[in-house]
Amino acid sequence: MKKKIKRNFIINLFNNKSSSSTSNFFVFSLSTLTIWWQSTIIRVLIVVCLFFDSINKLLEIAKVIFVKNRTNLVNIGDINQNVYFIIEGGFVARSFYFDSQKIAASNFFLNDYFPFMGCIDSFFTGVKTKTELIAVKNSMVLAFHKPAFEKLMAENQDILLLYIQMMTEVLRNETELKTVLIGSSKKDIYGYLIEKCNPIIKNVPAKYIAE
Repeated sequence: MKKKIKRNFIINLFNNKSSSSTSNFFVFSLSTLTIWWQSTIIRVLIVVCLFFDSINKLLEIAKVIFVKNRTNLVNIGDINQNVYFIIEGGFVARSFYFDSQKIAASNFFLNDYFPFMGCIDSFFTGVKTKTELIAVKNSMVLAFHKPAFEKLMAENQDILLLYIQMMTEVLRNETELKTVLIGSSKKDIYGYLIEKCNPIIKNVPAKYIAE
């Protein structure tokens, strides 16, 4: 019952006129969300071992973004220096590969499976990214812009440790999955995902997995 209420709430947000929005994703300040959603965000951040004081400081610089299913949060060619934390939903990262001159899945992110997400090429260098991030269901993320995040890290060791954890997970997951997705047959990819990454099989459309 709670999941149904949650899904309906996200869908209804796309008719909300109080947010900064395009037709397919909406940016909110935390204060405009219901108490239920604010509590949900705090509970999720507690799970990643943050103290309340650090959570409050982190939320001061966060943007809350609701992204509609099958919508791009980031496009290839964007300069994107945000790191994202998925509260609800999931995304597929699709990258442009020069060798094959095609765009294909390079990573998967879900709220209960690698919730830390970013376009690493653009985040660290400030160049245009070769990756797009597409929602595979109606989703909610926290977005942290690099300059504000770096300033907070310098002031708060708890946040610094979270950042190290986030970047480590993003890089490790991307390296492991890219190796499998690029160098394996479709049969081997499915076998690997079923064994190692079952949430992906359950939540990500097959068309992205089989690219």
